[in-house]
Amino acid sequence: MVENKNEVVQDISQGKEGEEILQFIGIRFGKEIYGIPIEKIREVARFLQITSIPGTAPYIMGLMNLHGEILCIVDIKILLNIGNAIPTENRQVVVVKTIEGPVGIFCEEVIDIYSVLKKDIETPLSTLSSETSIYIQGRVQIDPGLMGILDIERLLFKQEK
Repeated sequence: MVENKNEVVQDISQGKEGEEILQFIGIRFGKEIYGIPIEKIREVARFLQITSIPGTAPYIMGLMNLHGEILCIVDIKILLNIGNAIPTENRQVVVVKTIEGPVGIFCEEVIDIYSVLKKDIETPLSTLSSETSIYIQGRVQIDPGLMGILDIERLLFKQEK
């Protein structure tokens, strides 16, 4: 499990013989693992108390004060149609940089940072629903299993389009 990734981002862009390497932070929802491109991550923080907001969309968990900044916390399990997030003692918030500003993503567990060769990223599984597959950029085999790579901005702002 990853405790804090605030200063872990490294600029690793070339592998052996000029192969492009991409980095993803792996997050777990139940048995499923998803990757978010590391350049989209601002920080990983402990899940603190949130204040719910009446009348918001079901995927909006509420607002959280992180270092004096108020963040909207989103349950992407709902956006991916895979249920609701279940808070545990290991709960964490991944703060994602978006064009609209930082957004907190509630996750059950941040697993690790993965460096993968761009050529090893495959197309999304054809068994995914068309509604879900547009938010998955690809898939890659990692040590704990298969990781779906999220198009996080498209997923977070899908309701606005």
